[in-house]
Amino acid sequence: MTLVTPRSGPGWLLAALVGLCAVAAALLPIPAQAQDAYPSRTITLVVPFPAGSGSDMSARLLAKDMSETMGQTVVVDNRPGANGALGSQAVARARPDGYTLLVGVAATHAANYAFYPGKLGYQPSSFEMVGGLGMVPLSLFVPAGSPWKSLAELIADAKKRPGKIACGSGTTVAQVACEVFKLRAGIDLLNVPYKGSPPALTDLASGQVQVVFADGTSAAPLLETKRVRVLATAAGKRVPHWPDVPTFIELGMADLEISAWSALFAPAGTPAAVQQKLNAAARRAAELPEAVVARQRSGSLPMVLTLEEGRRFVAAEIERWARLVKDSGVKLE
Repeated sequence: MTLVTPRSGPGWLLAALVGLCAVAAALLPIPAQAQDAYPSRTITLVVPFPAGSGSDMSARLLAKDMSETMGQTVVVDNRPGANGALGSQAVARARPDGYTLLVGVAATHAANYAFYPGKLGYQPSSFEMVGGLGMVPLSLFVPAGSPWKSLAELIADAKKRPGKIACGSGTTVAQVACEVFKLRAGIDLLNVPYKGSPPALTDLASGQVQVVFADGTSAAPLLETKRVRVLATAAGKRVPHWPDVPTFIELGMADLEISAWSALFAPAGTPAAVQQKLNAAARRAAELPEAVVARQRSGSLPMVLTLEEGRRFVAAEIERWARLVKDSGVKLE
């Protein structure tokens, strides 16, 4: 939203009236005929993280399928910043007509509520979850040339050099994973926050940081070019695509099970008929051959949910992340 600074003369009054009209228009109910004709123009999918992130990749697969099946252009708009809050705020304030949507994640719609209570510019009631997209267990990555061949070797080295090993994290979810790992392993790592997983992984590959917690979707290009390796995954069981990679649970850290999920959100008040169409689009996109291949590359799982299942899922995740953030001791300003 562009802010208009008052100037001398009547121009500022006209600008204010225009702004008030825009706000009023956003609050008006959507006519039934408009709901039936949905979609009749371009749809924007806002991704609150950089291009190349897991949520960005999910959004682009969804946009491609929606464009083909709904007969309208669907564009992806990356708006990173403030741990995903900037893009989320924009969608929370958008007209609830189904044309401005958000690809939200565990950070924006669960962890952030615990980190920034009352300070986000949006709240759980600001959105309707209209479809699940995918769930990716976080994993611990190291550079391809790292001397650590196992998690035990990393922990042993970290105990000898407290505070000297940097743990990069591109989301609040990854920051919690790093802190919980430190607590459970009894080590001191330097937690280095980034504005998204891709830049954290890029610095990992170049040796700027020594370990990174991230989702496999973001790491897939670097894994395929053998620039990074996986030491362990925070999944409930071994990922089929990485059968030789142990879980933290196997290695004695029973509560280190953390996944980064992505889902499609619409502003609160979006008509039920539009929500149903969007839910059907998300469910269909999850079965696309390209989506199946992408999940295999990244070790992710489909997340196909009805509207009611989605509401219950988000509510449970908000509660779970409140506990995880409290246990981790992470405090963000």
